[in-house]
Amino acid sequence: MRIQLPIMSFLVLPLLLLPLHAQWRTRNIPTITIVVALFFTNLTRGVNTIVWAGSVVPKLRVWCDITTKFIIGVQVAIPAASLCITKHLESIASLRQTIETAQDKRRRKIFEICMCGVLPCIIMALHYVVQGHRFDIAEDFGCIATVYISWPAILIVYIPPLALGFASFIYATLAFYWFIKRRDQFTQHLRSNSTGLSTSRYARLMALAVTQVIVETGLGGYIIITSLKGEPLRIWDNWADVHSDFSRISQFPEVVFPDSFWNQLLLTWYLPLLCSLDFFIFFGLGQEAMGEYSRAITWIRIHVFRQTVKASKNVLPTWSAPQRAPRVQTDDLDMASMDDKWDEVGVHVDVESSRFSYNTSQSNKVDGDTQPRSDSAPPVGPILGPDAVIDDGRKFSLTLPPH
Repeated sequence: MRIQLPIMSFLVLPLLLLPLHAQWRTRNIPTITIVVALFFTNLTRGVNTIVWAGSVVPKLRVWCDITTKFIIGVQVAIPAASLCITKHLESIASLRQTIETAQDKRRRKIFEICMCGVLPCIIMALHYVVQGHRFDIAEDFGCIATVYISWPAILIVYIPPLALGFASFIYATLAFYWFIKRRDQFTQHLRSNSTGLSTSRYARLMALAVTQVIVETGLGGYIIITSLKGEPLRIWDNWADVHSDFSRISQFPEVVFPDSFWNQLLLTWYLPLLCSLDFFIFFGLGQEAMGEYSRAITWIRIHVFRQTVKASKNVLPTWSAPQRAPRVQTDDLDMASMDDKWDEVGVHVDVESSRFSYNTSQSNKVDGDTQPRSDSAPPVGPILGPDAVIDDGRKFSLTLPPH
């Protein structure tokens, strides 16, 4: 029994769930697809290693029927999600579309749903064409999907992940090229448009997609080479011949097969674990994830442990000073324009008696004043003081008393 297999498979499950809420809140379909695919892959493999530890006895047949089909879909879903990520990042970095409208977002969501959901379901259904028998059982590893090695199997099962990975690599290369060429414009574009991305999140998405592409493409190529090397291509001549004895369940005890066979199984087993750790490093340790952890801990303290959570002392209350009315500069204005200004605010200046009056029945605000004048202000002001000067040059300085 390989005790490390179930332990590692179950240990990565909470690491995948921790950043899931942040991805769900942003409705990021490709990253959610990667999380769900890796989570259920590790979950099913962890269960299989416990059920078939040191055994090849057929059991949980329906479970194996479901999980083997699911693994076939995962092999397509993860490269498809990486393609959606790199395609979107390339579109942002190229600056071809400065503003993403609601219709553009809807089209992008439909494309992501088709690639991450519909396409894997189609591949799972087509797998039945090249499924020679029900499934295989390997000791310590559990049930494994079977493939009738032929040209239809290469086109249906092996080529789609490679094609998606190759397309993702092209989009990632173009996105990196545009990012280097238009770095300053790119940063400004992220700030001024509602892309929902920061520079750090853009870099993390790009790194995640590239690593997933490398792993999945390398794994797909390795599986094709080892499959063709292990046995020659069979002839897919008719449906009855391929699916004869379909209910058969092949068993692979450890003592019968060479070490190279088990090393191949171990490699395909460890790669999803590495992809899970890769996802957690990029999105489970980011600033957004830390904020989610803090809010989750606060919620648990309040609703589970019934604790009173005090506000942080490091957070200071925000305060802004009230606006002051701008001082009116009147030295450069002629008398005619000044008369119009005073009439607007209800102020009348009598040059002969050197008195002024303030009419509260007119507009009770001076330009720029954010506070209304009190209605209890006296209607007639005092005699002009010594600071008020009126001369023949029609220039004067007037200081209104507070009221």
